[in-house]
Amino acid sequence: MLSPADEIKSRLDIIEIMRQYVPLKPAGTNFVARCPFHNEKTASLNVSPTKQVWHCFGCGKGGDLFSFIMEIEKISFIEALRLLAPRAGVILKQESGPEASLRNKVLDVLEQATVFYHDIFLKHHTGELARDYASNRGLSSEIINDWKIGYAPDSWDDLVLHLKKLGFKDKEIVAAGLAIDGERNRGIYNRFRGRLMFPIREVNGNVIGFTGRLLPQFEQQQKQQGKYVNSPQTIVYDKGRVLFGLDKAKQSIRENDLIIVVEGQMDCITAHQFGFVNVVASSGTALTEEQARLIKRFTNRVAFAFDMDLAGRQALERGSEQAFVNELEALAISLPTGKDPDECIRKNIEDWKSSLEKAQPVMEYYLKEALTLNDIETASGKRNVVKNILPKVSRITNIVEKDFWLKKLSQAVDVGEAFLREAMPKPSDVKEILKETKETIVAARNRGEILSEQLVALLVAFPDNIPAISPYIPAEQIVGQSSQVLYRQLVVYYNKNIARADDELVFSFGAFRSWLIDQGFSASDVEFLDRLAILIETQFAELSAEDANNAIKSIQNELKRSYLNRRMKAVAKLIGEIESQPSGAERDERLEALLKEFNDLAEEIRQISASLSE
Repeated sequence: MLSPADEIKSRLDIIEIMRQYVPLKPAGTNFVARCPFHNEKTASLNVSPTKQVWHCFGCGKGGDLFSFIMEIEKISFIEALRLLAPRAGVILKQESGPEASLRNKVLDVLEQATVFYHDIFLKHHTGELARDYASNRGLSSEIINDWKIGYAPDSWDDLVLHLKKLGFKDKEIVAAGLAIDGERNRGIYNRFRGRLMFPIREVNGNVIGFTGRLLPQFEQQQKQQGKYVNSPQTIVYDKGRVLFGLDKAKQSIRENDLIIVVEGQMDCITAHQFGFVNVVASSGTALTEEQARLIKRFTNRVAFAFDMDLAGRQALERGSEQAFVNELEALAISLPTGKDPDECIRKNIEDWKSSLEKAQPVMEYYLKEALTLNDIETASGKRNVVKNILPKVSRITNIVEKDFWLKKLSQAVDVGEAFLREAMPKPSDVKEILKETKETIVAARNRGEILSEQLVALLVAFPDNIPAISPYIPAEQIVGQSSQVLYRQLVVYYNKNIARADDELVFSFGAFRSWLIDQGFSASDVEFLDRLAILIETQFAELSAEDANNAIKSIQNELKRSYLNRRMKAVAKLIGEIESQPSGAERDERLEALLKEFNDLAEEIRQISASLSE
């Protein structure tokens, strides 16, 4: 009897599968392509359809169908099995026992939850509310079945009990983001209740999470919850690394050489229902670097169809920035005023088609808008246009495209190109203007540094907040060595010289500066304090004590969230490393502890994010 891997290979053609990733060209009896695993100008990758193997003479990599999928998707052999089995029509047996990895257990849990929610929606009387809502929103039965849309009843434990009957453990259900671990040994309970459920799939079709839309009947009952709630970050789901609907859209994206990015799931699903299959959703977030790289696997052209409210405008700016950085051609789709894609398509599909046909380069959209809002017959109008557009041009990484838009701007405002080139923000200036740079990691670090500097400056200016804040902000959450050093010493100085003084003393900036010098701190640390003094004078001089207190608490939460995110990524890496080790009591105990820590961190981040969005 053939093994699952051998059966899959016998049913699939390596040429057809590899063509989905690289453009193969015939070369005699074989096929060739430029290798996707290293940079090269000539085709070194050879594929043999008779032997069903591949080899690159440039980098030396090669193997069978599975080795190619594992290499290009960066997944394990088990995950490659899961990916290819449906294409081959092979049904895999559910893994069991200590050898089954937690990641694959979580994927199994999510798949079973999808079936449960979908069955409730279709067959049970409790799903009637959801069926009515879906009907009112115009969802067809074909779409509901194809996308496996479901319903989570307003119950605390029905899904949990169902999954336990199937043999899944509490820790696996919680790890999948489907349940929350109750306090005081009350057991776990459903995360999603009273919601229309949209399965979120990664590019290969595996369910990795859910978005739940609260039904109107339960909005009063669950006031504290948002209308739309996503699964928390788990070992398989990271919101910034997935595009909703890409698994269904990828073939159409290749055929049209264009991906259309919308904000919400309903926008995406409605577009597919009406035949616009190359549409995906960013699920309410700005396009991330990881999502931009994912798009590049299928096309170099991306069109944004976001709502033109403040949030949509910010998403367009950030999304187009990521497109520029990753050398994607970015287009803007202007919808009729006040409409999102879902409403536009359903009310007047011709408006939607017209919007697609009139899609324009994002830079052209920005330039036309700036010229409309400003009178370029005046010096101030020209200045405003240049101030708005030049930083955007500076973020374009493709030299030819950057030069093209610089010339366009020069012609539009009748200002010499040489002057504009000289005035173009350098990378360091762009950081100051935007507070975010092209690279996501650098942007996050700079954001943390800026917040940390602001926090220390606020504590210097409003020192009464130090005793209330310092126990909850460990120094390791402060980003930037200078800010960390100053923060530590600020707390020490306050506790020694103010909080413990017999007589009531007033915190003095000058006295603190002198104390630092007396303690032998470097000139650079004192210079940093002096720079913060300027920040205090320019930004916080008119701030009330109450506003300062609120700002400090907000920064505290954001720094803590950033720190917890870094810790969670480190824990996820450890989980992966331990999973690869042989099973044993010590290994399993350590894995369980790390998993609990991961889930606790994810829940804490969720709570902080909720408080920041209020």
